[in-house]
Amino acid sequence: MTLTVKQIYDRYSVREFCRKVEVKRLNSDGLTYESNWQDVEELSKLKLLEKSVGSISKKIANNNYSFGIVTTGNVTIKLDSKNGQFDDENNSSSVFNGFIRHKSLLRIRDGFVDNYTDPENPVNVYNTVFEGFIDVTATGTKVDNDNLKQSLVCVDTLSFLLKEYSISDMGALSSTTLETLIYEILNRSEFTTFFTVDALNINAGYDITSFDISQYEAQTQLFTLFENISIGHSFFYVKDGVFYYRSITSGLTNVLTVNAKKLEKFSNYNSGISNVFEKFYWQDQPTITFTASPNKYNRSQTLEIKGCTDNTQRQNVLDAIGASAKIQRKEFTISIPYYMNISVMDTVTVTSPQIIPDDAFIWGISRWGEKKWRKALQADNIDNNGTWLIRSVKHSNFKTQLVLQEII
Repeated sequence: MTLTVKQIYDRYSVREFCRKVEVKRLNSDGLTYESNWQDVEELSKLKLLEKSVGSISKKIANNNYSFGIVTTGNVTIKLDSKNGQFDDENNSSSVFNGFIRHKSLLRIRDGFVDNYTDPENPVNVYNTVFEGFIDVTATGTKVDNDNLKQSLVCVDTLSFLLKEYSISDMGALSSTTLETLIYEILNRSEFTTFFTVDALNINAGYDITSFDISQYEAQTQLFTLFENISIGHSFFYVKDGVFYYRSITSGLTNVLTVNAKKLEKFSNYNSGISNVFEKFYWQDQPTITFTASPNKYNRSQTLEIKGCTDNTQRQNVLDAIGASAKIQRKEFTISIPYYMNISVMDTVTVTSPQIIPDDAFIWGISRWGEKKWRKALQADNIDNNGTWLIRSVKHSNFKTQLVLQEII
């Protein structure tokens, strides 16, 4: 049986990388897509450029109260286009001729070669690291005539679609709770064509039980709506072709153990104080407040979810947000060799990143008796074998950078 990406990553220090870039072209009717993904190398008869893909990143808001969309950075892909192979559909030499390039789907799959199960018959093992739409309206989508290269900007599927449609496009919405409203909006072909929507995967940090969609203007983008309804309690994203709406306190499967062999850099340790908020107010409602006890730092925020009009529900929302935002959670950044099977809101286990020398300077305390302090390579108080939530992932230059937050 072929090894998985994780098995190869865990077992072998020398790994052969493989990448496949594929398109699913939009048919000339502007409505339907090819039934199968097409390998761009096979379509164009050209090899991928060595640095064809820019960085791939996902992150959530860098604080403990402002949640919502998991932000996926746009991906720029540079392709050899000697004879216009990746020009728009008007060029007869383009692979998009007879199709429409704008809003065609692009998928990037990275992985390792399994040279170990059967050395005589190596097998490429892939994970999807990005899927989205080619957006020719983006200024970065252009041709470099001097080098005969085509640069295409791609926007992740969920962000693109939520910005494509407004509330008015959804027709009459009848749901009166937050979770059922999200399902009612997304459980239609405009979205299910591109990813799976299941009510079982929609679990809000706080399910507002009397939600009034009429409080939003009909022209409001769904992206803006989802950001507003999620603030402070939930986040939403697509992973492996499945839509998730989840509480900010829940992580998915533990996907990796980071030990000294994998750790390349440890940096930006943060005690978490900057992300703590202990007082919350509801916009224009002075009687609806939350104050943590004890109120150590006295840091506050004012929030409003327009569709939450019932005062009891408003208070419940603030209580739910405050219960999470008042907790101080440590954070730090690590860099590891490129690992493609990892995503925001997964969890990882991290062993102690460094053994601290006895004479190291550690958080304002030093050991005397020498002419100089010897600064530790890493001085921190990270618990050994602790489990951490991934707040940010960035893949670039065959490295993966993770921002990790303590789970409490």
